[in-house]
Amino acid sequence: MMISKLRYIHDEEALFDTQRHHQVLKFVMGVTILTFIPLGIKNLVIGKTLLGLVLLIFEAALIIEAYFFIHTHRSLTQNALPLGLLILAMMLSIYELGMLVSYWLYPIVVTIVFIVPLRHALITNTLLIIGCGLTCFFHVDWPVALRFIAALIACSAISHFAVKAITLLQQELKYLSSRDALTGALNRNQLDAFLNRAITRTKRDTPCCIALIDIDKFKQVNDLYGHDTGDEVIRQVVETLNLNTRKLDLLFRLGGDEFLLLLENTEINEANLVMEKLCQHIRANHYPYHANVTLSAGVAQAYQNDETAKWVKRADIALYHAKENGRDQVCCSSD
Repeated sequence: MMISKLRYIHDEEALFDTQRHHQVLKFVMGVTILTFIPLGIKNLVIGKTLLGLVLLIFEAALIIEAYFFIHTHRSLTQNALPLGLLILAMMLSIYELGMLVSYWLYPIVVTIVFIVPLRHALITNTLLIIGCGLTCFFHVDWPVALRFIAALIACSAISHFAVKAITLLQQELKYLSSRDALTGALNRNQLDAFLNRAITRTKRDTPCCIALIDIDKFKQVNDLYGHDTGDEVIRQVVETLNLNTRKLDLLFRLGGDEFLLLLENTEINEANLVMEKLCQHIRANHYPYHANVTLSAGVAQAYQNDETAKWVKRADIALYHAKENGRDQVCCSSD
C-alpha cells in the first residue's frame, strides 16, 4: 500500500550529508597532514627512504582526492590511489619499524569505515588486514600474529556493523520524516522543494502539472461510519492513485482528505485525461459499508516564470469550480 515513489538523489550508503562529509574529510585531512608528513620526513632523515616517500606520496594523493571531491562532489580515482598507498605505507611501516606501528591500524580501520563507501571500505580493510597481518610475521611468532589479525578483524567488523546499522536507521528516519504516517504519501513538508524543482524544469521546456484533489463529502463518511472507516477509505484512495500513476508522479497528502499530485513532463490536456481515469478507478472501487467515494480535482500547468503559490492557487480555483459544478469531476485552470 505504501508504495515509495520518491527517488533520493544522495548515495544510499552515505553516513553523512554532503556538508558534514566535507567537514569530516577536512578534519581527517588535517590530522593526516599533522601526522603523516612529519613521519614521512622523519623516515627520509633516518634513511628509510622508500617508507618516507610512500608516506608523503600518500598524503599528497589524499589531499588531491579530498580537494577534488569537496569541489566537484566526485571522486578522482574512486579512492583507489590514496587507499592503495595507505595499505602499502602501513605494510612498509610494520616491516621497517616493527609492531609498535601496528597500533595506528585500529583508528585507521575505523576511520576508513566512516569516510569511505561501505563496499570500498570493506575491500580496503580486508586488504589492509591481510597485508599487515602477513607483514607482522617478520617480527612476532604466529600465535601473537594471529591474535593481532583477529583483533583487527573484530575492530573492522564492529565498525562496519555499527555504521551499517546507523545508515539503515538514517534511511528509515528520512523516509518517515518525508511521509504521511497513515497513507505513506509524501507530506507537505516536501512540497515546496518539488514544486520549485518542477518550475525550474519548465524553463527547460519540460511541462509540469499539478492536480489538487479532494475526496467528495468525506465528512459524511466519517459521520456515518466512523473515523476508522474514514481512514481506511483514505488509504484505499491513496493506494489506487499510486497504482494508477507513473513512477515519476508524486502524491502529497496536504491534510485530511486533501491531496496534491505532481505530474512532471505532462501537458495540461494529458494531465486532465490522467485525472479523469483516476476518478473512474476511485469511483469503481469497493469501500467498507459500500461507501460511495468520488473525487473532485483541479488541474493547473506551471509557467516558466511561475511562483509555487500562484501555481497552486490556479489549481485551487479549478478545484473550487469542480465542486461548484457538482463534484465527481475534473476542472482545468483556464489561465
